[in-house]
Amino acid sequence: MTQTTLAAAETTRVTGTFKTLGWEETPYDEAVDMPKLVHAEVCEELEGGIEGEASISYLIAYRDDKVASFVGLVRVVGRIGERSGSFVMQDIGTFECGVAKGYWTILPASSTGELAGIRGDGHFTAGPEMVTYTMDVSF
Repeated sequence: MTQTTLAAAETTRVTGTFKTLGWEETPYDEAVDMPKLVHAEVCEELEGGIEGEASISYLIAYRDDKVASFVGLVRVVGRIGERSGSFVMQDIGTFECGVAKGYWTILPASSTGELAGIRGDGHFTAGPEMVTYTMDVSF
């Protein structure tokens, strides 16, 4: 686990990796000559600064040029340092050239347990050879 306290009061940078445990897509709009729209239910295991599981619901637009844009809501259940609980993040990103890049923002008043009151944002990169995330969180 990589965890570094930043200069701002009680802000902590957490970094790590994640792996996809399950991915189920269902198309909901496949109009001719338009991006294919799908809903995906995803389960991931987070390791490093955040230890736990993420349950994600994505809406994805796949273009013909193999580029995709996505938005999602992510429920994380796990631990950051000695604190355990859950929180919900908004995830906005793109998939291009085999790499997904997303930006996470923890939703206000969405946290439970010892993670109650958590705030923060971060980003991830998921490619064929690397999957990493970085988040700055505070309580």
